[in-house]
Amino acid sequence: MQFWRELFIGSPRIPPPLSIPPPSDLPLSKPPLTPPSPREGGASLLFPRIYSPLVLYFVLLLIIFSRERMEAFISIVGSLAAKAAEYAVDPIARQLSYLFKPKTKFLNLRTKVQELKDARERVQQSVDSATRKGEVIFDDVKRWLTVVDEKISEEAATQLQDREEKATKRCFAGFCPDFKSSYPLSKKADKEANVIAQLLTQKDNFDGVSRPSEPKGMDTIRSVKEYEAFESRRDAFNGLMAALKDDAVSIIGVYGMGGVGKTTLVKEAFKQAKEEQLFNEVILVAINQTPNMLNIQKEIAVKLGLEIHEENIDMRATQLHERLKKEGSVLVILDDIWASLDLRALGIPSADEHKGCKILMTSRRLDVLKMMDFRHNISIQTLKEDEAWNLFKKMAGQVVERFDLQSTAVEVAKKCAGLPIAIATIAKALKPKENLYEWEDALRQLNNPSERNFEDIPGGAYSAIELSYKFLEVKELRPMFLLCSIMGHNVVVEDLLRYVIGLGLISNVNTIKESRDRVLTLVNNLKASSLLLEGNHPNHFDMHDVVRDVAQSIASRDLHWLALFKDWPDEETMKKSQLISLQNTEVSELLPHELDCPNLQYFSIGMKYSPLKIAINFFEGMRRLKVLEFNKINFMSLPSSIGCLKTLCTLRLRNCGLEDIAIIGELGNLEILDLRESSIAVLPKEIGRLTKLKLLDLSNCYILRVISSNVLSKLSKLEELYIYRSFNKWKVEGIENTRSNGSLVELQHLSHLITLEVHIPNVEAIPKYNLFFGKMERYKISIGDEIWYSYEERPMKTSRMLKLGMNKSMHLVDGIKHLLRKTQSLYLNGMKDVEEMQMLYHPNVETIGQLRFIKVNNCNMMKNLFSFSIAKRLSQLEELEVSNCKNITVLIEEKEEIDDNDILEFNKLRVLKLNKLNRFNGLCYSQNTPRSSTWLFDKKVNFPALEVLDIRGMDNLERLWADQLVEHSFSKLTFISLCDCPKLLNVFPLSMLTRLQKLDRLKIQRCESVEEIISEERGSSSSTSSSGMPSLSSQFIQSFEFPNLTSFTLEHLSNLKSIHHNRMHTMNWPSLKKLAVIGCEKVEILFANSGETSSQQPLFWVNEVNFPVLEILDIRKMDNLERLWADQLVEHSFSKLTSIDLGYCPKLLNVFPLSMLTRLQRFERLVIYNCESVEEIIYEEGGSSSSGMPSLSPQFIQSFDFPNLTSFTLWELPNLKSIHHNKMLTMNWPSLEKMTVGECEKVEIMFANSGETSSQQPLFWVKESTFPNLQELALRWNAGIKDIIWPSYYFPNLKVVRLSEYPKQITVLPSYLSSLPNLQTLKIISSGFKEMIFQSEEGGEEKPASLLLSQITELRLDWLTKLMHLWKEKEGFPNLRILHVEGCPGLQVNLVPSSVSFRNLVTLEVWHCDGIIKLITHSTAKSLVQLQQMTIENCKNIEQVIQGGDDDDDDDEIGFPQLNRLELEYLPKLESFCSSDKYTFGFPSLEVLLLNDCPKMKMFSQGHSNTPMLQNVRLKKYKGDDVEEEEERWEGSLDSTIQKLFREKHAMIDEHEDSIEDQNNPLTTTKFEECENCNEDQSNPSTSNEDQRNPSTSNTQKPFLKISGLATYFQGSMKFDAEMSVLFLCPLGVMNTTTAELQAIEMGIEVQNGRMKFA
Repeated sequence: MQFWRELFIGSPRIPPPLSIPPPSDLPLSKPPLTPPSPREGGASLLFPRIYSPLVLYFVLLLIIFSRERMEAFISIVGSLAAKAAEYAVDPIARQLSYLFKPKTKFLNLRTKVQELKDARERVQQSVDSATRKGEVIFDDVKRWLTVVDEKISEEAATQLQDREEKATKRCFAGFCPDFKSSYPLSKKADKEANVIAQLLTQKDNFDGVSRPSEPKGMDTIRSVKEYEAFESRRDAFNGLMAALKDDAVSIIGVYGMGGVGKTTLVKEAFKQAKEEQLFNEVILVAINQTPNMLNIQKEIAVKLGLEIHEENIDMRATQLHERLKKEGSVLVILDDIWASLDLRALGIPSADEHKGCKILMTSRRLDVLKMMDFRHNISIQTLKEDEAWNLFKKMAGQVVERFDLQSTAVEVAKKCAGLPIAIATIAKALKPKENLYEWEDALRQLNNPSERNFEDIPGGAYSAIELSYKFLEVKELRPMFLLCSIMGHNVVVEDLLRYVIGLGLISNVNTIKESRDRVLTLVNNLKASSLLLEGNHPNHFDMHDVVRDVAQSIASRDLHWLALFKDWPDEETMKKSQLISLQNTEVSELLPHELDCPNLQYFSIGMKYSPLKIAINFFEGMRRLKVLEFNKINFMSLPSSIGCLKTLCTLRLRNCGLEDIAIIGELGNLEILDLRESSIAVLPKEIGRLTKLKLLDLSNCYILRVISSNVLSKLSKLEELYIYRSFNKWKVEGIENTRSNGSLVELQHLSHLITLEVHIPNVEAIPKYNLFFGKMERYKISIGDEIWYSYEERPMKTSRMLKLGMNKSMHLVDGIKHLLRKTQSLYLNGMKDVEEMQMLYHPNVETIGQLRFIKVNNCNMMKNLFSFSIAKRLSQLEELEVSNCKNITVLIEEKEEIDDNDILEFNKLRVLKLNKLNRFNGLCYSQNTPRSSTWLFDKKVNFPALEVLDIRGMDNLERLWADQLVEHSFSKLTFISLCDCPKLLNVFPLSMLTRLQKLDRLKIQRCESVEEIISEERGSSSSTSSSGMPSLSSQFIQSFEFPNLTSFTLEHLSNLKSIHHNRMHTMNWPSLKKLAVIGCEKVEILFANSGETSSQQPLFWVNEVNFPVLEILDIRKMDNLERLWADQLVEHSFSKLTSIDLGYCPKLLNVFPLSMLTRLQRFERLVIYNCESVEEIIYEEGGSSSSGMPSLSPQFIQSFDFPNLTSFTLWELPNLKSIHHNKMLTMNWPSLEKMTVGECEKVEIMFANSGETSSQQPLFWVKESTFPNLQELALRWNAGIKDIIWPSYYFPNLKVVRLSEYPKQITVLPSYLSSLPNLQTLKIISSGFKEMIFQSEEGGEEKPASLLLSQITELRLDWLTKLMHLWKEKEGFPNLRILHVEGCPGLQVNLVPSSVSFRNLVTLEVWHCDGIIKLITHSTAKSLVQLQQMTIENCKNIEQVIQGGDDDDDDDEIGFPQLNRLELEYLPKLESFCSSDKYTFGFPSLEVLLLNDCPKMKMFSQGHSNTPMLQNVRLKKYKGDDVEEEEERWEGSLDSTIQKLFREKHAMIDEHEDSIEDQNNPLTTTKFEECENCNEDQSNPSTSNEDQRNPSTSNTQKPFLKISGLATYFQGSMKFDAEMSVLFLCPLGVMNTTTAELQAIEMGIEVQNGRMKFA
């Protein structure tokens, strides 16, 4: 009956399609417009009554007619229906299509489903790639994948098949379609196709899938363990903490002399602020005397998890500024400020811009803080005498308590001037001195302070540190300590080692290993004396600024060392110096002449990637030089005088641009050559002359492609070779190859080599019986396709790391077996040979016990990992991860007889991760002990130290815990994650809770069978539980808690009903801060402590369960959830909530009871979306309130504030009418900064005051005090609202407006925009506006937006397909700084008229504007004097960027003085930047030119272009999972480079044309015959040609063309690559994959038997 009712009368309004709301901090997505509702002008009846007789008549005809006639009749009626549609309405045609075209509807749906599968695969690949990099996946991407998984699941596919069969079946013996089935099912298919189309659109609008993860590890620069709570510091510390908690204080200064303890104090405040969670983010950055703005910005960004690619300081500052503003509250600590710092230039917002941002600075000088307008300053004084003495006693030990020494020790302590750093250093220096005369001598020296003192360092402190230096008795310690003082902060010990060896500061060592051991020992000695401090990471160190100042003073005075950080020293000073270190020094591009430095032994200079040309004779006056270092310098060439440095021992050219380095081969005494991170393509044969070289570092030389043959084998003294993320094209011995690269066989000749870091993609390159692997003592080696990525390497960092990923079946060579015996970190990836993997658990493997980290991935031939006996040897194992091994059934197999009491002890295992082991049956399994169910852990294995348990994709797992466990096992668990375990029934037995006292995070996802989290033990009446102790039945447990649990996630548990079925239990969550419940459809009451029931089941039915610190609540996809809160809640529970997300809860009626508002004083963020039943956000409760107090009726509440709410989103709430139905209730939002509203179609007035009414019904009818701080407003079109804002001048701080989905009927901009006085940013997305104009309210003259919005600084227009003009002649946004135009095909010829000036524009981005041919005219280009970045991408018809004038008679210069980045990508018709030869172009600041897929670009411009800072042209390429890489090319000038690229792209075409003319050339034929693997008989050319003409006649034909990697061309016209089995005809040069494929296709090349054949 329902079908006929809908057919003849009409159906209810179509519900809106599924949509995923954007997070409130991301741009609005751009889904297609939804079908019009009746109120929007669509038909209210899907099938008007007037057509009912026609339909009845038609059905009768169907019964009478035969099938053949019926088909003809249907086509006639279809034609009539189409004709009728022209005169009726579109919905009628749509309804008819449901009747007559079910196959079409389902075919369309299947097509959409397949598109969705493909799209999901691409997104998942990007997600997997980002996950491998350790990045954080965006929430909207996760939600999208979850929704898509449901749409393409097997269940959905089966349902689709069933529906299609029903919809297309016929009745009346097959003569007639079954309309009763086809109509509703076709309609559902059409709706589902629309939903999928919307999902595809949302995928296209993802702004990436991830962000860099927040850095893990130490949050501070140095450890704060030295903090002492001195009485004199108590007031200062308490005052500082009070200021941090005071919302009225935004900037705080801490000042005091150097070494007084400022840094230690603020670090303790940093620690306490994080522990008390006073801020969402706490960032500490150390500044120094010469602050580097870029480095400071980078460090802040890293600690925020923000990835910044911009190189311009202003652009970086803008990104930082926006990121910091997104944090609700943030503390930025800048330590050790020496001079006034421009915070705005750094990107740190002021209190006026972001009230949640607080700034804390330390400085030695109060006047510096006052200059920066710091008014709340805290002084740190020196220690009181008794405090100083107590600290001295603690550091010096019991010796100072001796009767004969005490008085002298007291005097020594006094001489330290109350400075903790001086006290610590002198006390530790004197600690081993037991003779009175030594103490008295120290006191005499302190009584005669040094003549050389620094400002702000008292003489006593200076003398104390100097005396500590003198007490360094080991002779090597003093020079090494002074050397440490010039190396900056957080120094890597390995860098120090290379300087120490070069300068010869240590003796009686012969090898690099011995030197390293000695340096590590000396560094530890210096740390023990407090002259050095711990660094951020292992094998790093740091130094206090006061100690550094004293050390540099001593080095300058005694040793003539010179360390400067800005200015170039005078030549007279340099002439006397033995050591010169110039970092961030401002020098010209030319070092013009020889420096006369006869005593110089160490010379280091570092710059900011600047080009540097050094005079040929520059080094001739430094013939005693031992250490030479250049950092971040692009060398035009190395001077020939470098060959004069015969005493040079260490040469470091780090992060430099290098070309020809053959001159280095003349440095015969060189022991260390460090080219790390440098741009070098070829390691020349001359390097083989360095017969004394002990260490060669080529790490991260990404473009290194050639190591000349026999170079490495000649380095007979080489001990350490670092070549990771660098060269990997190792020659395979026995295979003829024209390449001259070196082979791994050469390493056999290096008898001293014991350290190796290398990637070997081709296992065949390893000599089978090699000797060198067995000698390795330190190594990082990867064999196979993949390298050790940094995110993999960090958690598995050891001195012996091995990654095996061989994709060929081949026995492991002996050398790898030797490596396995010593390996500490082992990663097996994609191993396919069973015999190779058997080695892991073979009884003969004796020394596998050194393994600390094991990771096994994608080894599908493996059935188990270890035998029981091998597993017992893994006493050092700390982390074990096994994933994607489809056939593995157990980790540990008991192949031998095992005693029942024999237990595996993993005493050091901290992390266990098991992922996607489809056939996994358990951790440990014996054939002699069968079991009825599958569990993971039992009494055979003990994990006393396990902290992280991560279980994913375990299809067979039914239980985690067996009935018996080892006592104390799992008692240190802090993190548990369970995901995709479909048979798992529950998580913890009740008695297991006693082991979870340290549990911090618990995450359970997609475990469909889980019904409760905590279960009763099986057979709970028995005497023993899973803990090995007496079973605890629920009747004996009245309450339990997770005392340290801070994060709890329950996601997509389709059968979950509650935490524990017994509601009489009281559960407490004293530390829980984040709770997420997502997709748990069957949950009725999740948290309960009462057996009561109700018609409405709240999520929290509790009057004793307490959530005292809960901050974040995320509730989504809860189909049965009707309300959140019960009538009674514990007082103060939920009082610290800061954020709530509610989504996809179709039965939820409202959110907060009125009285609940008193608990929301800390609320910062509220997001509600896709809750179709919600009518109001705040409702009135009946009877007692949810606070446990009498209900607060609205008559007693006249107004209410959300004092801290900063972000508010309401999205797709179709039944929402208002925030609260009582318009007399005044609500103020004093802190609200960002609001998003969309798809709330029944809203009349959402924000109203005073009960007033109006015919206009604006969305916002507010007073001046309602939104005083609203800065960003995002609105999606709502047909039910006649206006948006009334009055608009009550939004004084509104700076950003984002509009989306305005229909094509709305052709001009809404008028309220013109009356927002402080509007700075306007973003318009997916709308039908034709012109950027406002319609006058009186219907008068249209007014251009460019004039009424003249204050706009940022304009973003995305996918305005109807837009015809940005603005017309003589108009423009005069203050515009950022212009982004994307997807506006209606813009024709030029972006803007020639009269438009962009004098303030900083960033110009134009994407997907196919109507533009010449971007801007020359007159507009002349105004771009502030432009810093220009990006033009995917504009199919652009031919030129700058259009020349037709009547230009004289040459003219167009300058872009600030432009530093130019990107031209995917512009198929672009011929040049400007084709007119009348103009010359000046780019004095251009550093980055990115060029990609501009095939017609022959030259940059017809006129001359001056680019003094440009050193290369960057070309994009893709590798692996769409990972972008950049290749750099340079041919001396910009035009020469582009011309070369153009010639290379077309060279193969020209070569092919020549080959056709000369195809019978004997020379060419001979070369083909001589190629390796060319086995086909060529004696009969006609046969070969016939094969080419008729490929089907050839049995050996291979695919048309397959090329992977780089094709490198060598001298001559041909090259055969054995890896690719392809022969290339080409000139000398380099061509990437894409170009090779295109040219081969254009040439008609096919590949047979390793040869390219030409048609």
